[in-house]
Amino acid sequence: MNIITTPMCEDILKIAGVDDYTVVKPSYIENADVAVVLSETKTDIPKIPVKLNTYQQIYDSIFIIKNKFNTNIDEEKIKLIKYLINDNNKKKDNRKNIKVKVYGNFLKDTITDMGYNISDSDYDFIIVPDYMNIEFKNKKNVIIIPSHKNVPKNIIQRIKERYELLESKLCMKQ
Repeated sequence: MNIITTPMCEDILKIAGVDDYTVVKPSYIENADVAVVLSETKTDIPKIPVKLNTYQQIYDSIFIIKNKFNTNIDEEKIKLIKYLINDNNKKKDNRKNIKVKVYGNFLKDTITDMGYNISDSDYDFIIVPDYMNIEFKNKKNVIIIPSHKNVPKNIIQRIKERYELLESKLCMKQ
């Protein structure tokens, strides 16, 4: 079976135990039996959509791939992801009173998973991905989050760095 994926999704295939695939840029998704791509990626070939914005989404995506291709997953990485999910869940109660306005769907997933309160009015902070060019009057409450080109390729490290950045900036309010 000819499987293709993009650089952002490659780690999911590795952790899920898929060895035989080709990594292509999103604009070159073609001539394959199936593409493992981010859920929002448009393609004319059959795809297995994955979401990779939270630890839980990573975990779920790994098992979607594992079940589709009947592979053996990297148990050590699964243990680490489970630990990170549980650690994040323990901190949610401390975050629920912080209100944030969020730009970007992937960031909404992250903010919701972390337990912060998303609001379009009366918010404490604004969260925006680095690819959006938006001017804000009060820049001290704006947190810019790295996206595609400015993040580690390692999926677990990518999420970990985003969570740590958000935690350090947003929890200063408490």
